[in-house]
Amino acid sequence: MIKTEAIILKSADQNETGRLLTVYSEKLGKINIQAKGVKKVESKLRPHIEPISYSQMILVEGKNSLILKDAILINQFLNIKKGLEKIKIAKELASLIDDALVGEERDEEIWKLILETFEDLNGTGSAFANLPAGRQGASADKFEKKLIQLLGYDPEQIKQIENLY
Repeated sequence: MIKTEAIILKSADQNETGRLLTVYSEKLGKINIQAKGVKKVESKLRPHIEPISYSQMILVEGKNSLILKDAILINQFLNIKKGLEKIKIAKELASLIDDALVGEERDEEIWKLILETFEDLNGTGSAFANLPAGRQGASADKFEKKLIQLLGYDPEQIKQIENLY
C-alpha cells in the first residue's frame, strides 16, 4: 500500500465504470492509476479525482498497474476552474508535464515546481496571484523553462534548435 499526494493531470474513461488517471505524485513521479468504479453515481471517490486537483491517495499494486483505493481532496483549485484563461493555462501545463515526463521517476524539485505553479495559478501562491490574465501566460512560460532546466536541458539551446526548424 502506497500513500502519496498527487496532482491529477488528466483522466480518461477506461470501461463502463472506471477511469485511468494520469497524475504527478510526490513519492512516485508521473504515474497512471486505475480508478475502478468511480463513474458510478454513488462513488465516494469521484469528487476527489477530477483533473487539475490536488489529492492525497492510497494506492495498491495490481497485476499491471496501480489501483486507487482511497482519495482525500486537498485542493480543488476552484479559482483556476472559474476562469477560462486559467483553465487553458492549467490544461497546457498538465499537457506539458504529461509529455515531458516519462515513467515513474520521483523528483522532489519537479514536485515542488508543479505544486507551487498550480497553487500560484489558483491564486493561493505568490507568482500568479496579482498578475493580470495576460501576464499569467508569461509565468507559465517561466514554468516551462524551469521544468526544462530541472530535466537537465538548456532552454536556450532548445530554443536555437526549434528556430532551425
